[in-house]
Amino acid sequence: MAYFRKRKGKKGITWQAVIRMGGRRSQVATFRTKGEAEEWARETESAISKGKYLPSYEAKRRTVKELLERYQETEIPKKKDQANPKRQADFWIDRLGDLRLFQLTRSTIVEVRDELAKRLAPATVNRYLALLSHACTMAEREWEWMDTNPLRKVSSLEEPRGRVRFLSNAEKDRLLDAASKSPHPHLYAIVLIALTAGARKGEILGLRWKDVDLDSSRAVLHNTKNNERRTLTLVPQVVDELTTLQKIRRIDDDLIFTNARSGGANSSYFEKAWQKARSQARLKDFRFHDLRHTCASNLAMNGATTAELAAVLGHKTLEMVKRYSHLSDEHVRGVVERTAKKVLGSGE
Repeated sequence: MAYFRKRKGKKGITWQAVIRMGGRRSQVATFRTKGEAEEWARETESAISKGKYLPSYEAKRRTVKELLERYQETEIPKKKDQANPKRQADFWIDRLGDLRLFQLTRSTIVEVRDELAKRLAPATVNRYLALLSHACTMAEREWEWMDTNPLRKVSSLEEPRGRVRFLSNAEKDRLLDAASKSPHPHLYAIVLIALTAGARKGEILGLRWKDVDLDSSRAVLHNTKNNERRTLTLVPQVVDELTTLQKIRRIDDDLIFTNARSGGANSSYFEKAWQKARSQARLKDFRFHDLRHTCASNLAMNGATTAELAAVLGHKTLEMVKRYSHLSDEHVRGVVERTAKKVLGSGE
């Protein structure tokens, strides 16, 4: 059964036709005149009654390019990291942009997925798929441009287990020595925070003086990867470094790690200083993010539980920290042996 709604907007009066039949998903389309709306409704009702598959009016009219351009305009600005999603959306526009939405089939997406898999890591391919899937979900549930999301039946690629590369004591000493001698004024403090507090590089570089309480040895992270506020515990060595930096801080910038002469911690100058320190420390296959793994690994080897690790690292689930669980085996065995000795011992 169809019904019609008269609407008045910036472009004048339009007519919206809505068809609801037998519990099926509603078919909705907008036209310039009521006559056009009534004609579309008759044809659509006839096709539905004959059991034909009929893509929605919008799915036949809109293209993948239109979908992703709207997604770039409305959804990507909400993401903290906007560069990667924009690049991914541009990729899908380039590859599939000319298709009408009803032509965006599972087989078409799988073909592109498999091509991507030949040159990108599985995790990266899955992020490309996730972006397109979210755009299609918006088109289905909120914009009423699609009847269903074709990516629901597209399998993600299997990802390898998370990498765990952490510093040995000798490597740690060499890196801290190299960082302390670096001409970059902040490299040592940044490395020290990553190594002892497990913070990500972006979280550290975003720290502001108002977020730090040196008296209580704490810093609050407001902009984290999972959008939840987290508190960092600052060890005495970090407090000492920040106290020194506070004495020479810039009064026109609240960021802790910024410097007019060096171009700021986010500049290529910082990256070059990090790369040089890493080279001087003779570290192989080591990235800045591995300082976070080193912090977690050291905590695990010193008896931290998975729940405690999750709290320090800011993970929402324990699954992410299970990669470190094997490092605490010796600690767990010691707890079991001490408990067994008390329970089964002589009672002394």
